[in-house]
Amino acid sequence: MKMPGVLFLQSDWLERLGTLYLSAFLKTKNIPSNIIITRSPKKLTEEIERLEPDLLAVSIASAGHQAMLGLLREAKPQIKIPIVAGGPHPTFFPEALADPALDFIIRGEAEESLALLISALHNRGDLDQVPALGYKKDGGLKFNAPSRLLEDIDQLPFPDRALYFNYGYFRRLRMQRVLTCRGCPFNCAYCFNAALKDFYKGCGKYVRQRSPENVIAELKSILAISDTFNFADDSFGLNRGFADEFLARYQTEIKRPFIVNLRPEQVDAGLAGKLGDAGCWCAQVGIESGNDRLREQVLGRKVSKEEIRAAVRLLKERGIKVLSYNMLGLPGETLENGFETVRLNSEMKIDFPRFSIFQPYPGTRMGEQAVENGLADKEELLKNLSGSYFHKSVLKMPGIRELENLQKLFAPAVKFPGLEPLLKKLAKLPPNPVFELIFLSSIAAQYRKATNRSFTETMEYGFRNLSLYFQ
Repeated sequence: MKMPGVLFLQSDWLERLGTLYLSAFLKTKNIPSNIIITRSPKKLTEEIERLEPDLLAVSIASAGHQAMLGLLREAKPQIKIPIVAGGPHPTFFPEALADPALDFIIRGEAEESLALLISALHNRGDLDQVPALGYKKDGGLKFNAPSRLLEDIDQLPFPDRALYFNYGYFRRLRMQRVLTCRGCPFNCAYCFNAALKDFYKGCGKYVRQRSPENVIAELKSILAISDTFNFADDSFGLNRGFADEFLARYQTEIKRPFIVNLRPEQVDAGLAGKLGDAGCWCAQVGIESGNDRLREQVLGRKVSKEEIRAAVRLLKERGIKVLSYNMLGLPGETLENGFETVRLNSEMKIDFPRFSIFQPYPGTRMGEQAVENGLADKEELLKNLSGSYFHKSVLKMPGIRELENLQKLFAPAVKFPGLEPLLKKLAKLPPNPVFELIFLSSIAAQYRKATNRSFTETMEYGFRNLSLYFQ
């Protein structure tokens, strides 16, 4: 009897660790998987005919979800297999299941649920027994209770990186992304974590840490295809015992440049020293706003400028480059507030200041507040959210276009603080292609250096994913 198989679909050229974990887990159950990267309904249906999978699986984010659903709707008449969607959008907006393109959704972490769904479809089993599954029944939508969270995530197989290797682009990548933990303990107002914790209330421990041994074993298994490792945890080393042991072993057993995300308040001399000794290339630190009220009260980041300055100083003293995350276009923000963020980055001589446009994602606290305060219409918000947080704002508030322009001019603004009077005047001009070009060239140069990539790899990554910026 033919084993049931899964075809994963994505429309961008981003390496998705969630998909790679799913593929690896399915293969432990002897369920084969493949992937297609396309925006073409014709190519999708041709690949389904060629591979004859039993299920099409797709991850959907709220930003850009309309494009993915549109692709599926167009292909649906020629697709004779069911379609299941997971990811942020179905998790927080389960009513998406009503779309005729979808047969099922899975909410939250999906390894076990996806394997059980495939088994139920193959054996005509009971869909009621598949945790976190949403499906159509008796003319309505049925949603099963969430699954229990896997507490010992060392039990998970390593991501199936070979899933992408039919595409030469992914075989050429020399920076591999790795997760050392799942979950985040913080409740930032712009993030989905608080809502996800509520979804999983009573389902087990939300923040789970892999062991140093398990992570080191994964790294050793991919040394041959890696020049740099990017630890994609929301914040690396919140479990200090893990960080201390892991970094000591990394220094002697792995010895490759690496990148981490850090919260400023967790950085002390001890952690900075151990990161430096282990070969940390770049620490990505969330500043978000140079204005205290916006950072602490609006964004919910209870960290002072003094803590931010101290963290950056300690990291730079250990020879670690610093990339800062910053947002412009926050509710109630003025152009002067935006320049406070510019000045703070300039003062600290941040190596790679990264400025994005705030996106009020529905389901987050700030997204809901934006709707309540009349800054955005909820239905329009879901339709118009950009696929990139670097392009435009959907908020309806005074001065938003000036802040968008400042975001496009972040590089000269931070590097040359003496240009502030001129840039304030330029920010009042209509948005234009020159500003877009300045931004895209600046972010490309920064991305190459911050991620320790080659020029060729950076350019290929940029051109393949450029359409996301204009989405």
